[in-house]
Amino acid sequence: QSKLTTVKALQSIGYETVASGDSHNDLAMIRASKAGFLFKSTDKIKADNPDLPAFEDYSELLAAIKKVIL
Repeated sequence: QSKLTTVKALQSIGYETVASGDSHNDLAMIRASKAGFLFKSTDKIKADNPDLPAFEDYSELLAAIKKVIL
């Protein structure tokens, strides 16, 4: 819950957020952000959230983030 609270607090003062995570506790934060990604997540979480781009290595994640912010 605190991750989502942090995202909402940043958004409330005008920031756009991009988030990544690997677990169930990250999903609300990821979904609340302008862009969100799964990173080194389990097959179950990836299967349950097929709309979220999933990456296994840092260079792929970084490339996706750069597409969103640049």
